[in-house]
Amino acid sequence: MKLAAIKSCALLGALLTLGGCANTLPPLDYHATQAYVPVTLGLGPVNTRHEEYRQTETISALKNTGAFSMLDGGYTRNGYSLLITEPWSGETPYLAMFNVLTLFTLPVPYHYQDNLRGSVFKDGQLLKTYNYSREGWSVLAWYVPSPKNRNKQEMLDQLLTEMDKDKLIPYQR
Repeated sequence: MKLAAIKSCALLGALLTLGGCANTLPPLDYHATQAYVPVTLGLGPVNTRHEEYRQTETISALKNTGAFSMLDGGYTRNGYSLLITEPWSGETPYLAMFNVLTLFTLPVPYHYQDNLRGSVFKDGQLLKTYNYSREGWSVLAWYVPSPKNRNKQEMLDQLLTEMDKDKLIPYQR
């Protein structure tokens, strides 16, 4: 009986740990019927390994939609470019500092605002800018996934849907 209780507690702990850490960008719901002509993609500067990982996730999610025949990195003055940035909302993460002291065990509610901006360029000239924002409340604790990735997925889906509707970038033949 005692061994079964220990196994159950270990399993519960493992599930809680995996649930809190499994915070990756979900696949996008948008699936293209046609691919655009080659597009260069800029995602802004990378300052940390975590930001590099997040950008790699974004590139992979965009490629998996089938919307891009070729998706080069960077920015070019020739052809089509898509610049995707996540502007800072101006909020300071004081709660994160508090949670570090408590090892993220206290579920502290916090207000979030996630932003995404997509700008489409042709030969260096801005064609259109799309701005999206998701705002709400969540709980900051190690066992609660952040809403950031789900919000980013929704905003990227909305960006691709509106780009498709606006037909700013021609399709590959």
